[in-house]
Amino acid sequence: MELNIAPELKIAGRIGSAHLCGEYPDMELAGGAVALSKPVELDVRYSFDGEAVTLTGTLASAVRMNCTKCNEEIIRDFSVDFSERFLKVSENEAEELECYAYSGDTLDLDRMVHDLVLLNAPMYGTCRPGCKGLCPVCGTNLNKSQCSCSRVDESNPFAALLELKELLKDD
Repeated sequence: MELNIAPELKIAGRIGSAHLCGEYPDMELAGGAVALSKPVELDVRYSFDGEAVTLTGTLASAVRMNCTKCNEEIIRDFSVDFSERFLKVSENEAEELECYAYSGDTLDLDRMVHDLVLLNAPMYGTCRPGCKGLCPVCGTNLNKSQCSCSRVDESNPFAALLELKELLKDD
C-alpha cells in the first residue's frame, strides 16, 4: 500500500488526507498466523513539517480465529488509531529512531500496516458471551448438543462437595 505525498513535500505544513484499502496475506506471529478476513482500510491525514511526514488516522480490518472455548471459527472486527512518523533516512537509521523510512515522493505503508495489525489485532476470543465450550471428556460442542458424560473430576478436592450439593438438592 503506497501513499503519494508529493504535494505535501512541496509546502511544509500542508495537510493531506486519503482513504486507502489493501489486501494482506496471513501474518506470522509467535509460530501462529494472524489471518485477516477482509481488506485493511486506512483513513489517514498527513503533513510534512520540513523534516518528517507525520501520518495519523485509523486502521480497520477483521481477523479470522477460533473460539477459545468451543473452537468454532469466528471473525472479529478491530480498529486502531495511530500516529506514525516517516523520515527520509535508511532503514537502519529509522529503526534506531523508532520511525519508518521513506524515499522519493511516496510512503510505502506495508511495514507500518504489518506492525499495527500484529500489535492490535485480537488474538483470542469467544464466539459469544455465554459459550459453553467443549465437554472435557468426549469433546462434544456443548453449544450444539448435550452429552451424557459425567463431568465430576474425582481428583478435584471439591468433588465431595459436589456430591453433597446433589444430595441436598434431592431433599
